[in-house]
Amino acid sequence: MLTLKRLAIYLATFLITVSIAIAFVNWKWLDKYIVNEVNKSNSGENNLNKEIVFINIENPKGGSEGVSFKLFRQGVIKLLNTIAIESKDKRGPKGVVLDIWFSSDTTELENLKAALRQLKNLNVQVYTAYNIIEKHGSTDLENIKFEDIEQKHAADLYNELVRGSEKKHPGSGRYHTYFYPEKNIANYETDIYLHSYVGDTVLIESLPRKVAGDLSSSSYVPVREGSIVPYRPTTEIEKKTYNFIPDSIQPTGTFKTPDGVFAAIDMNKNIVVVGDAVNDLVNIGNNKIPGPYLVTWALSDLLNNNISLKLPLENLYVIVGQTLFFSLFTALVFALLFKYAKQLQTKPSIIAVLSFVLVLLFFFIYGKLILGFNYVIPVGHTLVAMVIAALLCWRFTHKFLVTGIAEGSQKYDVFISYSHKHNEWVHKNVYEPLAGCIKPNGDKLNIFYDKKSIGVGEAFTAKYMWAIVDTKHFIPIISEDYYGKNHCRNELDCAIKRDVEKLLSIQAIAFSFKAIPEAYNCINCIDITTNPNFIDVIKESLSVK
Repeated sequence: MLTLKRLAIYLATFLITVSIAIAFVNWKWLDKYIVNEVNKSNSGENNLNKEIVFINIENPKGGSEGVSFKLFRQGVIKLLNTIAIESKDKRGPKGVVLDIWFSSDTTELENLKAALRQLKNLNVQVYTAYNIIEKHGSTDLENIKFEDIEQKHAADLYNELVRGSEKKHPGSGRYHTYFYPEKNIANYETDIYLHSYVGDTVLIESLPRKVAGDLSSSSYVPVREGSIVPYRPTTEIEKKTYNFIPDSIQPTGTFKTPDGVFAAIDMNKNIVVVGDAVNDLVNIGNNKIPGPYLVTWALSDLLNNNISLKLPLENLYVIVGQTLFFSLFTALVFALLFKYAKQLQTKPSIIAVLSFVLVLLFFFIYGKLILGFNYVIPVGHTLVAMVIAALLCWRFTHKFLVTGIAEGSQKYDVFISYSHKHNEWVHKNVYEPLAGCIKPNGDKLNIFYDKKSIGVGEAFTAKYMWAIVDTKHFIPIISEDYYGKNHCRNELDCAIKRDVEKLLSIQAIAFSFKAIPEAYNCINCIDITTNPNFIDVIKESLSVK
């Protein structure tokens, strides 16, 4: 019953400790790192989805900032007008994705709204970006207020003229392009919830994911947290990039191929992605990557259901089950090693390390198997739980060993227990005679004798208690002061328990029968005052010469 109670306490400790470790420490960095590494080889794979056409619309530089801004907005308006003409002739796209956010600046704003309204009336779905933060991966989104972001945008445009605006709820028509830049991948968030000053939360969905969900020709769009986008060479997307040239007079424009040739675009039933691939650059380490290209690849991977990408496994039930299974597996391996590797029974720290390493190997194999299904298992929480399980097993066994109930490895033939007041007598009359004895197999007795067996600086109590667990025969030299010594009392108490369990035998030597503790007067002792040949009796009981 006591052991069951201790197990319950340790189990509760495990659950509480793991919960705290998961709740207050962010282990996702490790999971992201692994996703990053396994996708390293995907950086140049997979073609751009055949339905995507990328249009580069460059923000003209030169002159004042206001003039550049006006020219760029006029260019966007003329591009939308050009797409509208194609749509009127039934050659229009099924969707337009503007990786451009529209500020509340009133410059050409009404003309922009008119161009968007025209496309809406033609049933062309237009999606546009909502700028939450430009500095990717370095901002605490919890501290961003919706009202602060909203006042920078042309709210009426998002509320009325783009895809999603018809829902009429806070955040409708607003889609973010926020991602965490990693070493080899961009990890797009799915849903971002911005807090408002009045205490409400506003949902801002992922632009690539929203477009893929609405416009995919497939009935299945992978359900996952965000979009994993390996950084790829720009050459593949440049092949399908057209540069838009606004007409200086007409409210439309023309397109140039990557070779600089004027050509019409086949927009029919395709998805047109628009952005400034020249100036809208994202710093990734020492490299600059066009932000619109990342959005385009994220959309392409979702549309393709890219089987070459290794995606993070995000099913909560699987993660919880995985964590509990490998934690319990660690405890099971520890228990098996403790039971059958008897030479290690009194070294629980080594067993803890071995059990963790062995289960870690199985965890690696499990991860490789799941990787075959193009999923990367989250490892942070599971590893933490495994470490905690190993530590608690070590602590539980440490206490268990001190009680002396473990089977033991029978490493020692003899354990000599005595009061140091009589150390010279014990050394001369007990240790030396036994040290010269030979066992039937020709080996010398392996004797635990503290002067020889415990080194300087070693944990004294743990050393002798575990040695009792590992010995076959216990020889206490009981003097008048023996049981009054703490260490002697601990040794005899532990040996008596093991003797009752038939895990060792006791051959006691007493200076007199009066010296035997009253609680243990039932044990057989050799009184040296009446039997001066006591050591021969001991040798005979040990079957040695």
